[in-house]
Amino acid sequence: MAKVIVLGGGPAGYVAALRAAQLGAAVTVVEGREIGGTCLNRGCIPTKSMVASAERLRQARESAGFGVVVPEAGIDFAAAMAHARASSEQLRGGVEQLLKARKVELAPARGRLVTPRVVEYGAEHHVEGDAVIVATGSEPVRLPFLPDDPRIVTSDELLRIERLPQRLAIIGGGVIGCEFAAVFAELGSQVTVVELLDQLLPGEDKRVGQSLQRAFKKRGIAAHVKTKVEAVDADETGVTLRLAGGATVEADLVLQSVGRRPVSAGAGLEDVGVGIDGHGFIEVDETARTTVDGIFAAGDAAGVPMLAHWAYHQGAIAAENAVTGSRLEVDRRVVPNCVFTHPEVATCGLTEDRAAARGVDIEVAHVRFNGNSKAVVEEENDGF
Repeated sequence: MAKVIVLGGGPAGYVAALRAAQLGAAVTVVEGREIGGTCLNRGCIPTKSMVASAERLRQARESAGFGVVVPEAGIDFAAAMAHARASSEQLRGGVEQLLKARKVELAPARGRLVTPRVVEYGAEHHVEGDAVIVATGSEPVRLPFLPDDPRIVTSDELLRIERLPQRLAIIGGGVIGCEFAAVFAELGSQVTVVELLDQLLPGEDKRVGQSLQRAFKKRGIAAHVKTKVEAVDADETGVTLRLAGGATVEADLVLQSVGRRPVSAGAGLEDVGVGIDGHGFIEVDETARTTVDGIFAAGDAAGVPMLAHWAYHQGAIAAENAVTGSRLEVDRRVVPNCVFTHPEVATCGLTEDRAAARGVDIEVAHVRFNGNSKAVVEEENDGF
């Protein structure tokens, strides 16, 4: 029986463990934090619970036109956050039960490679395998010029706050920043987003970013694009963002949302010869193999896209190849992506700019929702 060690218990790691066990391998998952990784505990799941709370509040407030009268719709923020935590706990328990059913051993400690086949965890424990799958995930990027203040948070800390901020400033208008902007504005915060590049959701088609910015304006969200945050000051009255050009933004809470970086340091990867690129990502080929025979990598630590469903796919490929020795390849052609703002954004495949850069001959069709009967009936006709 093959022995597989999985370093990390997030989406890539636990799917790799389940697939390897399904293929007949003995599997040990080494994880120093909660099973489920960022997605279940500090990302997808708790944030989507908050999105659901915001959506229910919005529908209640806008229901009168549909003949549904809700006298006073409001938010119990503590209850909303408790629901988010409970959702994470329930789903984490489900993953733990799946691993237990597959007889996957859990080693609850941070691990590091000491040889290409041996992982050390805890103070004195070691486990040896025929293959190692590294799925150590990612963490929020922290801006070095920001003061050390509890009112300046990453997405991790934002999900642990106990009171709804009156004024929320968000540095970064990518996926995470825009999702939190939409949620907190709906819940009642005054929200300002500052994005360095020339549109919200950089990397998506410009029409998408412009449409979302217009929708944000309707919801009272101030969005500053092509704007640099030059300094941040914190005192007893609040936090002040000083923007290029002299403008300022006053806030009670600041979210720094400028991307995520791989967690690859401290895992012993370079000590055993695994290639790490200039951004800290583990170098892998399309079969999820690293530069060292028998060591595979999947998920956020192995590069973009940093998406849970991509991690599932790559983790399963890594497990298949680790156990059977095959050379299955990941499929990067059409990876879907969703942004849970209001309106939502869904994309798949190449943007117009990327297609043009590759010399692909394309035609562009643009159909607005205000011509869609269902969208008009539901008064959800923003977007296209």
